[in-house]
This record gives sequence, C-alpha cells and structure tokens, in this order.
Amino acid sequence: MRPTMRPPAERVHGLLTAAGASLAGVALLLLSLLPGVPSEAADMTAWVDNGKALLSWSDELLFFAIVSWGAGARGLFGARRAERSARIDIGLAALAVALVSLLVLLLVVGRLVYPVFGIRLSPDASALLISSMYGALHLALLGFAVAAVTLTWSTSGGPLGRVVGIAAAAVFIVGSFPWLTPSWWNTLVAVLLAAWGVFLSITGVTRQDASGEVTDSAGRPA
Repeated sequence: MRPTMRPPAERVHGLLTAAGASLAGVALLLLSLLPGVPSEAADMTAWVDNGKALLSWSDELLFFAIVSWGAGARGLFGARRAERSARIDIGLAALAVALVSLLVLLLVVGRLVYPVFGIRLSPDASALLISSMYGALHLALLGFAVAAVTLTWSTSGGPLGRVVGIAAAAVFIVGSFPWLTPSWWNTLVAVLLAAWGVFLSITGVTRQDASGEVTDSAGRPA
C-alpha cells in the first residue's frame, strides 16, 4: 500500500511555503497601492510621508515572508530521496535570488520609514533608496519568474502545473518593471505571486522512490 498523505514534515513545509508566499503577495500588494513616484528628488520626502503606512506594513510582512518561504522551500525541495535534477537546482537558485532581493527590499523600505538615530534622509538620499527599492523588486520578480518555470515543472501538477508556471513567469517578467506598468497590473502580479506559491506548496515535488519509480509528494505514481 502506498501512503496517501504527505509526510507530516512535508505538510509543515508546505504550510510554511504557502504562508510565505501569501505574506509576500500582501507585501507587494501594499507597494502596488503607492502613488506614482515623482520624478523630482525634491518631492521624494513628501512621497515617503504620504505612503508611510503602506511602506511600514509591507516592510513588516516581508520579514516573515522571507523566513517562512525560505524554510518551506528548503523542506519541500531539499528532502528528496533522489539526487536533485539540474532543473530543481536552477529553480532553487532563482528562488534564493528572489528571496535575497526581497531582503534587500526589506532593508531599503525599512530605512525609508524608520529613522536611524533620528537621522533624516535628504531628498537625494530618498531618491536613491526609492530607486533601489524598485530595482530590488525588479530582480526579485525575475527570480520568481525563473523559479515559476523550473520548480512548478517538477511538481505533481503535471501539464496543468507547467501551464501555471509558464503563465506565472510571463506575468512576473512583465511585472518586473513596476515603474512602467499600471498599478492594477502590479496588483495582479502580487496576487498571482501568492497564488503561485500556494499552488507550489499544494502540488509538492515529484521524486524517485527506491525502485526508481517517479512518484509525487504523497507517494502516488506521478
């Protein structure tokens, strides 16, 4: 008899992945609600003040998103009973790049909204941090795009999972230029990021058992 349920540890890692993706999606959703960034450095301070609540909540959520998603992905894709494929290695590397980029985003947003030793930023410094914020978001979404194709391809979702991964990657690539896309598209990217992460946590990862047969995360033939 093959087991019909995922191992308890893998279920926990799946929940961590889903929680991390959901928190990351909400954090990016809050950023998508910010007004357009002004082109003049002198207006940057007022822009930060107007969006301080959204920036602060996004910053707090990003911390828990990075920790949860990183731990969950490590458990889902690291505990394979066969040697990992190059595709999964590429996917994990891309996901690591995305999470590190979110960490940079966390640090930049935190410096924008939380004064250190009471030091106020000059307009030029604020302009540099805001541009760095969107640069880190750009890199994160490119990493998620690569991970969406490679990791979702390795799940038990089959053809549907591959279609979901390719579609998500296309949306992430377009959304990696948030200064060029409308706010509604950036909101769509945030929602799809959360949905893709939850899908990844549910479908699990295919693997090989001792006999060499490919199975899904619940032990069923893939």
